[in-house]
This record gives sequence, C-alpha cells and structure tokens, in this order.
Amino acid sequence: MKLTHYLLNSLIICIGLTGCSSLGKGVAEAVLEKQQEADTRVCEIWGKPFVGLSPYLNNQNGKLKVLMVHGVGNHIPGYATEFSEKLAKELDLPATASHYKTIYLTDRFNQNKNLGSLRISRLLSKDQQKELLFYELTWSAITAKQKEVLAYDNSGEYSFRRAEVNDLLKKFSNDTGPDPIIYLGDSREDILVSFAQAFCWMTKSNWAQLPSDVTEACSFNEDSKS
Repeated sequence: MKLTHYLLNSLIICIGLTGCSSLGKGVAEAVLEKQQEADTRVCEIWGKPFVGLSPYLNNQNGKLKVLMVHGVGNHIPGYATEFSEKLAKELDLPATASHYKTIYLTDRFNQNKNLGSLRISRLLSKDQQKELLFYELTWSAITAKQKEVLAYDNSGEYSFRRAEVNDLLKKFSNDTGPDPIIYLGDSREDILVSFAQAFCWMTKSNWAQLPSDVTEACSFNEDSKS
C-alpha cells in the first residue's frame, strides 16, 4: 500500500478534532453579554469531501490499514472497540481474528520509556479476500504520572462534599484539562514519538510479521516488511 494512503487513513481522526472557534466564542459572548437575539454566525469547515474507506479497501488489493489515535483524557486499551466494530459492519468485514496483538511502545534511543501501547485487530471479509488491520494507539501512560498530583481531588475525601453535577465536572476537568498544558511541556516529544512509533509499525509490517506482547521499538530505516 502506498504511504500516501496510510497518511490519509491515519489522519481521519484529525478531521473530528478540528472545529470552529467562532462557534464557541459566539456562545460565550451571547451568555456574557446577555444578547437577546440569536447568534447567526456560521461555523464552516473547508476542505475536500472524504469519500470514505471503501474505495481504498477495494483499490488496494483488498487490504487496508487504519490508525486510531485518541484525544485528551485518560484512555485504556480497547477504547476504540465500539468504533472498530461499527467500521467492520459498514465495510462488510464480519470475520475477526480470534485475538488481537499488542505492542508496548518505547523510544529507539531510550527503551526504558513507556510510550503507551498499540493494539492491532484483524478484520476480514467472509471469503477472507479483504482485510482491514485496525491499529489503536493509547498514549495516556505518558501523561498519567503528571496527572497523579490531581488524584487527591477525585478521592472520596473531597468528592462526596460536592454536588453530583459539580463532582462530575470536576473529574472531567481533572481528566482532560491538563493534557494541552502537559503537551506544551516536556511530554510533547514523547507523545509525538509514540505516534511516530505507531505509524512505523503500521506501515512496515503485515499481520503475520507483527510481534505481540513485546516492548519493542520500530525503525523506518529497516527494510519494509509490508
């Protein structure tokens, strides 16, 4: 499969992360300024239409790879299971490998680093002529230690004193709020390396050649295995 197709598939998730700041700004202004009239400004996203994954699955010898990367907040491996199952249904890939493979990501130059995990599932058509390898990257391990300082705020010692809605909002803000700040700090490089490692494994190996339950770094300089 051509590298450009991998890039396209791995960046699908980014589409949902791009938004219009004007929409949020408009809502905030309406509340703060107590505007009586409705906000008529339009949120627009420019770009070419996305034709979906089916054409790529049909045009690449029946083989396709998709990389799922989560956004802010703590995630555990398996968070994309519902999404992958819906994807399999839409693409008519009802057969699933009996097990998934997991690679624990690390840095090529410092293999003591925990850069999260990559879970790979294999989805097949009934005749096994079409194959989708679904890669799920979980990088929350990188930010977990820095978020431990907020753990006391979520403990029962404090949380039971809050109203239920307030407690839910507090836990949500503790879970998601620090990530953009952490990303601007020392963890930025590790998060980027985690993605690069996941992308490397996706582009260089087919299902049979992918290792499982190992802590191993991938290198783009090695001969391609896919």
